[in-house]
Amino acid sequence: MRGYFFIFAVLLAFLVPCRSRAQEITYPDAVKAIFEKSDAAISAYCLSDYCHSDYCHSERSEESHPRPEGLLPTIAIPDCPQKEILAEMVRKAGGHPVIVSGGSVSLATSRLWSLAALWDGSVTPDGWVRAGDEYSVLFYKAIADRNIPHVGSSSLTEAIDKGLRKMPGTIATMDGLIDKARTFRKAKELMDNCFSIDTHCDLPDLYHLGYSVGTRSKSLTGIPKMIEGHLDAQILISFLWQGPLDNASSDKAVKKNLDKIAQIKSDVEKYSQLCGLAKTPAEADSLKSLGKKVFMIALENGYGIGNDLGNIKKIKDLGVVYISLCHFRDNAICNTSSRHGSDPSKGLTDFGRQVVEEMNRQGIMIDLSHPSAGTFWDCVKYSKAPIICSHSGAKAVYGHDRGLDDKQLKALAENGGLIQVYSVPEYLGRPRGSMTIDDMMEHFDHCVKVAGAEHVGIGSDFDGGGGVWGCNGDNDLINLTVKMLEHGYTPEQIKGFWSGNFMRVWKEVLSKADQD
Repeated sequence: MRGYFFIFAVLLAFLVPCRSRAQEITYPDAVKAIFEKSDAAISAYCLSDYCHSDYCHSERSEESHPRPEGLLPTIAIPDCPQKEILAEMVRKAGGHPVIVSGGSVSLATSRLWSLAALWDGSVTPDGWVRAGDEYSVLFYKAIADRNIPHVGSSSLTEAIDKGLRKMPGTIATMDGLIDKARTFRKAKELMDNCFSIDTHCDLPDLYHLGYSVGTRSKSLTGIPKMIEGHLDAQILISFLWQGPLDNASSDKAVKKNLDKIAQIKSDVEKYSQLCGLAKTPAEADSLKSLGKKVFMIALENGYGIGNDLGNIKKIKDLGVVYISLCHFRDNAICNTSSRHGSDPSKGLTDFGRQVVEEMNRQGIMIDLSHPSAGTFWDCVKYSKAPIICSHSGAKAVYGHDRGLDDKQLKALAENGGLIQVYSVPEYLGRPRGSMTIDDMMEHFDHCVKVAGAEHVGIGSDFDGGGGVWGCNGDNDLINLTVKMLEHGYTPEQIKGFWSGNFMRVWKEVLSKADQD
């Protein structure tokens, strides 16, 4: 304890005297322009020909700052007056210090973010950041965007936390930083050596705001943030609000769904050098092997197939991998779990049974994240293939209608299916702003305990209501792997959570399809 106290006291001695200068910074006015300029440059950089080698792994950065032999965590230290003292403190605590020199915004986009991929932790002494010092601001932003564990704090860091999103938390001692950095390094290596999928993302619903898979924006998702969070794949949702059930309205819903699918395909194709659309597990694996991000398409609300079973094959051919049978209101297929529905004990309609049969025949996964309990049990009974819940939670942890009770979780496991845990605050237990990644992990742990590790994964619902402190975007998903390691899950289990379980179900659903 004395050693910990001494290290912390020495660090504070260098941090406190300069605090007054750092407190002169006011967010967002003093740094907003720098952030926006940086984000625009990063998005442009992400589209460059050398994105995959430099942005993700930075071979040139390896040459400039080679990793030490063994497993010493690489700790970034800003080029500040205390740099040598801080570097020595890092060495004594068991880390490998790398002093990162200053530069401009253009340098940051090519070098600072590349270096950030190599860091396992960082030291952020107070007082050396100034509003006019673009490099200092960007150094902090690189730490925030990459979720790099850090020791020390500053009023700018606190301002970034408040204005953007909260980082996992400041660590008090160098020893604590090194411990966290080791876990962070292991998490990065795990995610880089497996295929990771987030199975529910509503980014397409924000296209009208100018957002895109290839740009870094205010949306929670997209390739730049996927790179920062070490995420390989995302399922993009064609979402439809429920409307009237007459033939004319149903036909309009079909057209709207086809239009949204076309928008998704067009968006992905714009960035074909960075990503691709996968219709099968083999295509997903192939894109991953090429170093590209992978996108898939799903339909949320079976209203989008209208009254014609032939539309199921049509959207399957377009790339749809699963269909959520309904949303917040009853439709022609089934009843919803929502209070807006008529009766959650009711399940599939006669037409709904035909839809389930045709989805089985076409090899499209059945998603039961929104349907009623009655629909859940009907699908368990009538589906010949495993079912999924692409973004759900545990009702035993918080009794929301969007959660599954323990009986359902056990049935899902017996069915060979899968629950993907969401990050929606209101469904996890409390209003937005009060929920953290730990609350999300409470649902996750319960699902694993009841259903088994082979039947659980991640479906964030980002850009559709998802996002909690510590897990508030694609760039935060690395934090879930850190938490999984801290909660004692094995590397093989974690690989299953991120894609192994989902890919198994997807392949089984396809194997049971009628290929005639």
